[in-house]
Amino acid sequence: MIKSLNTFTDDRGSLTVVETLKDIPFEVKRIYWIYNVPKEKERGCHANRITYQYLVAVKGTINIKLESLEGEISSYTLNSPEKGLLIPPMTWNELQYMSEDAVLLVMSSQPYNPEMYINSHEEFVSNRKK
Repeated sequence: MIKSLNTFTDDRGSLTVVETLKDIPFEVKRIYWIYNVPKEKERGCHANRITYQYLVAVKGTINIKLESLEGEISSYTLNSPEKGLLIPPMTWNELQYMSEDAVLLVMSSQPYNPEMYINSHEEFVSNRKK
């Protein structure tokens, strides 16, 4: 579910705040951003075994398709730096960049560990049976 973030706006501009354990339900251990992705190209296409991620489109528009381990599919559009999306562990995600100027900020509950990723949708689906 997309959540509105605390934003303060005046004649000097806007400031949006995200606080660990208040706005997002985990301590942030890694922050990264994805940009310069050609329009309508996909990123993601994986699931994280134990990692929570919180996504904010600080610029542009990104469509996000999530699939839970139970097979429930949800679609979201991030197009405002005032909104964020929580992705829990064991959720398949596909990110489609709808504008070339899009910048996606990702806050993660874990440091990068390639062994914690499921990069095959078939492997992800096979986890439903376990």
